[in-house]
Amino acid sequence: MPSFRAFLYGVVRNVARRFESRLKLPAGPLPEIAANEASLSRLFERSWAQTIMTEAAQLQQQRASERGPEAVQRVELLRLRFEENLPIRTIAVRWGVPAAGLHHAYALARQEFKAILLDVVAFHHPGSPAEVEEEAASLLKALS
Repeated sequence: MPSFRAFLYGVVRNVARRFESRLKLPAGPLPEIAANEASLSRLFERSWAQTIMTEAAQLQQQRASERGPEAVQRVELLRLRFEENLPIRTIAVRWGVPAAGLHHAYALARQEFKAILLDVVAFHHPGSPAEVEEEAASLLKALS
């Protein structure tokens, strides 16, 4: 089954080509911009992956709000760890909690995020659980 991402990429590419072929300046066409299909494809993949991760993060925040303050704190823990690049020990000092307990909360938060990410990926890329896992892994790889 073709993926929505592949369909969207094709649409965007075709619209861009049509637009470029029609766009003319008074002095002639725009100069060619050096870009190759592979680099544009990687840029598209990275943008797609960022969109999926943002959607998963928002869904995790929403679900955490429904589950209570401990779940909300785990989402904040992930934010501090990944957005601010803070080590767990630094967050533990900031929050005044033992680092060992925070490591446990961090592991749980990552498991919760992975489950939500798989839900989001499955919505956009239906398939078997193995295919969804593979797609999620490729999205993570696109961000590295």
